[in-house]
Amino acid sequence: MKASNKCFQWIGFFFLLIQYAATCQAFLPSRNFLRPTATASYLGQSTTTSRSTIPKIKSKTALSGGLFGGNKISGNNNNNNNNEIENQQQSRDSTTPKRVLEIPVQSLKKGGLRFALGLHLIGQQNTPDPGSWRANQSSDTVLDMFFRDNSAMFSVVLEESKIVVDRYGSRPSLPYMLQESVILHKVLDELKELAFGGEGIEEENRLVRLEERDVIEKAREVLPARSA
Repeated sequence: MKASNKCFQWIGFFFLLIQYAATCQAFLPSRNFLRPTATASYLGQSTTTSRSTIPKIKSKTALSGGLFGGNKISGNNNNNNNNEIENQQQSRDSTTPKRVLEIPVQSLKKGGLRFALGLHLIGQQNTPDPGSWRANQSSDTVLDMFFRDNSAMFSVVLEESKIVVDRYGSRPSLPYMLQESVILHKVLDELKELAFGGEGIEEENRLVRLEERDVIEKAREVLPARSA
C-alpha cells in the first residue's frame, strides 16, 4: 500500500512539472523573435537581411534633409524624385530667370533664415491640393519650389543685402502663376513675422532685418493674386 501511495505521489509530481513547463513556455519569446535575421519583401523582391539593416522609410522631401546641412536624398524609393529634381535643376541652370521679387535687407542670418523659410515651404507643399508643390534645398542659400505640372519653378535666394525670388520656365502655366502668387504672399507673411513679430526679441537677434518697414507691402504689389 505504501509503495502504491508513493507511486501516485511521483505521478502527481510528474504532471505538476509538465504543467509548470507549459506555463513557462507561454511566456517565452517565439523563435522568430530570437532569430538574428528576418525576411522582408522590399520593392517586390524577397530578401533576407539582418534586423539591424532593414531599410527605413525616407522622406520624399529633399528639403527636410537639406535643412540640417545636406541637400541629397538617399534610398531606392526616392530615386525617381531625385532624378526629376536634378532634371529640373539642370533646366533651371540653362535658362535665364525672371526676377519676381527683391527685398532689400539690413542683415540676415543665413542658416537660421534658411531653416525657418525651409520649414515654411515644406508646410506649403500641399497647397491647394496634396502634391501640388515639392520643396528642395539646392544650396545653403537657395530654396526651390517645383510645381506639379513642371511648367515652371521658383527659387528663394538669400544674398548678403537682399532676398530675391527668381522664376525659371519659359512658359509657366496659368495654374502655376496663380499658385505661385498665393505661395509668395505667404512667404512675405512669414518674412514680416520674422522681421517684426514676437515680443522681447532684440533687433540684432532677429533672423532678418529689413532695409525699410514697408518693403514687404511694396513686394506684394507685383503679385497678381493676394492670399486669402
